[in-house]
Amino acid sequence: MADGLEIQGCTAVVTGAGSGIGRAIAVALGARGANVMLADVDEASLVEAAAAVEAAGGQAQVQRADVSDPAAWAELAAAVEDGFGPSQLLVNNAGVMTRADLADSDDGDWAWTLGVNLQGVVEGVRAFLPQLRTHAPNAHIMNTGSMAGLAPRLDASLGAYSASKAAVVVYSEVLRQELAVEGIGVSVLCPGTVATAIFEAERNRPADLGEGHRVLRPERVAQAMAPEQVAEAVLAAIEANEAFIFTHEDSRARIEARFERIAVSLDAADARASEHAPGGSG
Repeated sequence: MADGLEIQGCTAVVTGAGSGIGRAIAVALGARGANVMLADVDEASLVEAAAAVEAAGGQAQVQRADVSDPAAWAELAAAVEDGFGPSQLLVNNAGVMTRADLADSDDGDWAWTLGVNLQGVVEGVRAFLPQLRTHAPNAHIMNTGSMAGLAPRLDASLGAYSASKAAVVVYSEVLRQELAVEGIGVSVLCPGTVATAIFEAERNRPADLGEGHRVLRPERVAQAMAPEQVAEAVLAAIEANEAFIFTHEDSRARIEARFERIAVSLDAADARASEHAPGGSG
């Protein structure tokens, strides 16, 4: 298994870096002396975030990028290499959220959510893996999943979002195993509720994907964790090459509650197998 990444002096790429968790990670990296390429669809926020990175002590460059577009990834990879040299850390953080019951989620909802949350991660790895390989074993990939991908809130009408994050979790888990032999670490971030603008993500929905849905900010956001706290956990986990990055004290309870639901069906399956086993009651 790969050792943890040495962050000091590394070149990092952070998507969704204009605000929230992405911005906080970029600034934390800058404070540790990293060179940071910040990418986002919101150019104005990128400029502000880059200034914060440099104020923290890092070097920063910006690139507008739609992570669902493979061409944008190719341009971003070229910009990083031209500006800082090959990257050592890829932070696939860009994400969007829309609210609708699964039965009411249309093609546009799925195209946007999967295009950014899942395909953006896939395309990012494809684009930057050649650069990361030049630095192995001092290279790392961090993908932002969600607790919604491990223990979805069943009454939140966030099925498409949860499904996309579940895919990111599995993708990251398998990718970690595949790249371990090359000395490249992979982590997946599974935060709970964080004080970010994810609930206003519809503001950036492409017009050609149809009218979106208003995402109501749940009351729990008022006591949500600050992005800066998440960023510190992320950097510590990257340095330790942890597979899963958890941020909230209730993470274990949420996961265990889900597996209790799964255990009911496992018990039923065991009972059926016992009935049909040789010597069983069936």
